Amino acid sequence: MPFVPFKKLMDDAENHQYAVGYFESWNLESLLAVCDAAEAMKSPVIIGFSGINLPDYEHVVKNTLSLYSTLATEACKKLSVPVCTIFNESPYFDLVMESIDCGFGLVMFTNDELSFEEQIKQVKMVVDKAHKNSIAVEGEIMSPSGLGESLINIPEEINFTNIDLAKSFVKQTGVDSFAVNIGQVHTIGDEKVHLDFSSLEKLKENIPVPLVLHGASSVYDVDIVEAIKLGIRKINVGKVLKQTYFEALKSEIVKVNDDYNPYQVVGSGLDNDVLNSARVELQKEIEGLMKLFRSKGKA
Repeated sequence: MPFVPFKKLMDDAENHQYAVGYFESWNLESLLAVCDAAEAMKSPVIIGFSGINLPDYEHVVKNTLSLYSTLATEACKKLSVPVCTIFNESPYFDLVMESIDCGFGLVMFTNDELSFEEQIKQVKMVVDKAHKNSIAVEGEIMSPSGLGESLINIPEEINFTNIDLAKSFVKQTGVDSFAVNIGQVHTIGDEKVHLDFSSLEKLKENIPVPLVLHGASSVYDVDIVEAIKLGIRKINVGKVLKQTYFEALKSEIVKVNDDYNPYQVVGSGLDNDVLNSARVELQKEIEGLMKLFRSKGKA
């Protein structure tokens, strides 16, 4: 295939009642695990990187955005399933504009610290440039509670999307998808939340573009299934992927004896390669999520 416009992915998801997963990558192994899972499940997929953490101006080791966009592009070329790349949820306006030049298929600028009017102004600028380059734009007016706060427990106050503001935002900016807050949160803990389906139903009735669920790691599986039935067409997953990768890596490292062969335990691709083991476990986790999102076999 493999590259398809974001709109085509969303149209097929709507027609066949499933959600396309964006499984956040952070290095080569995680990127390839997403690709391998998509091939194994014959699932459409969105691959890419966090616009908050990559690149981050506070990074100890600096990397260029163009390098990561090239990694994603080259990985996608080997896929047989429909795929779109994303530079996700970035508060850095200049980087989002740069991501358009890099050729990501979907980009997202979001900054809660801006006024509603300023958000519209800047997102509209992103949309204007992106659409001239046949690139889609995702929008939101407020991030889910807990984003970037390292919360362990569910916060007392949870951000919900204001329907009237959402309608105005989508109409004025021309975004191609819209991320909704319907009860999900960003935490580093293991607590789960239930979603507000009445809110989702109203948003579906009033918002004319595909609806997106961020922060899916915090949501009960049964609620994700229902949210898809009610109109969620793209689901973002991050935390649980990094947890899976790290726990697998940690488990394999403690098995290594003091007389280890460095050529085997790092980069060999063999059974005792700790990086390989973590990548395989990550792939299994993503495959399970693709089944949950009902995208398995939809390629």
